[in-house]
Amino acid sequence: MMFRLLPLAAIFLTIAVSAQNTPVAVTPPKNDNDNAVDLTLTSLDSGKPDDDIPFEALKTFVDVFDTVKGNYIETISNEALMEKAIRGMLVRLDPHSVYMNDKEYQDFEQQSDGQYAGIGVVLDIKAGSMRVVSAIEGSPAARAGIQSGDIIAQVNGQNVADLTLNETAKLLNGEAGTEVKIIVQRGDSIVEYSLLREIIATSSVSSRILNDEYAYLRISQFQDDTTEALEKEVAALRVKHTLRGAIIDLRNNPGGYLDSAVATADLFLNNGPILYVRGRDPDQEEQYLASDGDILAGLPIVVLVDEGSASGSEIVAGALQDQHRAVIVGQPTFGKGSVQTVIPLYHGGAVKLTTAHYYTPSGNSIQAKGITPQVILTPLRVQPAENEDISERESSLPNHLINPAGQTTAQNPQNPDLAKQDFALYEALNVLKTMAILQATIAPETQLPDNAVPPAEGQAADSAPTTQAAKTADNATNKNTGKTETKPADKTEAQKIPAGFGR
Repeated sequence: MMFRLLPLAAIFLTIAVSAQNTPVAVTPPKNDNDNAVDLTLTSLDSGKPDDDIPFEALKTFVDVFDTVKGNYIETISNEALMEKAIRGMLVRLDPHSVYMNDKEYQDFEQQSDGQYAGIGVVLDIKAGSMRVVSAIEGSPAARAGIQSGDIIAQVNGQNVADLTLNETAKLLNGEAGTEVKIIVQRGDSIVEYSLLREIIATSSVSSRILNDEYAYLRISQFQDDTTEALEKEVAALRVKHTLRGAIIDLRNNPGGYLDSAVATADLFLNNGPILYVRGRDPDQEEQYLASDGDILAGLPIVVLVDEGSASGSEIVAGALQDQHRAVIVGQPTFGKGSVQTVIPLYHGGAVKLTTAHYYTPSGNSIQAKGITPQVILTPLRVQPAENEDISERESSLPNHLINPAGQTTAQNPQNPDLAKQDFALYEALNVLKTMAILQATIAPETQLPDNAVPPAEGQAADSAPTTQAAKTADNATNKNTGKTETKPADKTEAQKIPAGFGR
């Protein structure tokens, strides 16, 4: 036993003694069973006498390694024991720093690209519990009703409270078509689920039109192609519809690639900061600035968030909020304000390491705080009223007078079931419609002149006779419209926006 551990002890001894110079090349002694391995330390600062590897701590490490190897109830290989030690080094730093071996690194790359076999949950460790950040749309977890904030207690009978994120992900993921049983704690209740794993191929962007005038843009996570896909969705909607505003839905969006989130925010901004990133060196600050070109040309925006909106979602929401480009609606967000860098290792695998904090354009950190919406919504479920189908309007009264212009009761263009299906989206749409109305009220072409004449009795307002005042208004409208159409695409002046809703 002692002879087998001598090379390990020799490595640590050589590192500790040689750590005065940077970089340090370390070559462990050769023996008949091992090939020579070159090790290099580049992080030690020779200018700081206290910045060397503590020799006493290394001796303790070797003692612990030797004790575990010789006395643990089960036989464990040197490689497995060293990997556990490496994982322990990172897991105690923060919930997001992890070591990935070769297989785990490949799986991570595959999931980041948007396809893997599993149940479709994004997890994080919060308050010592394995919590669900979000269930990916259309996944087995989402269909089963697993929610943001749920605590995963067991996977296939194994407690996960003391496991890392990667270890829990290993238990949840597997071959498509196989079953996984999980026990979830939700408040005071315990719920058990039996789910079949599926290929989770996520398309990060989807869209639809609301009320024929408002774009609904859903971003489920930030992948490599998110920005390009979002541009295409907006362009397609603008071809078919005259948009008056947009809702960007970031609920249960756990984040993704930093560059993708920054580029997404840039789509709706013309200038100014998007994000500040600061590492441990205060002199090294990275600033991300918006480039010219707002794909919505100043139309009002509502960003919909909840407690499952994390990381990249908070970057987008924070940038648009601080730049006064959008109103944030929903619940306070998750509060992940740190940046992780995936660093491939020379000898295989990778380390995902927390390397910086990020700050919104106003200089605020959202770490453990989140983004606070301007309009906070309490999660509600709407039930139909008992007298929902009973009309109490003037038009329902017997012998009521007919409208002089022959017009009938205006129908509500909004889907009456939207409030029942998605109350938060229903409220976000109401906020957006209000913003669009306010924006239109200050546009010159929508304002009547002071000497405008009301329409004659029996004639609708939109078909009023053309008086001299009306002609003046028409001419002004045509003149303004002509300027807007012929002017070069200076999007900063394309729309006038009321206070509180400006860029």
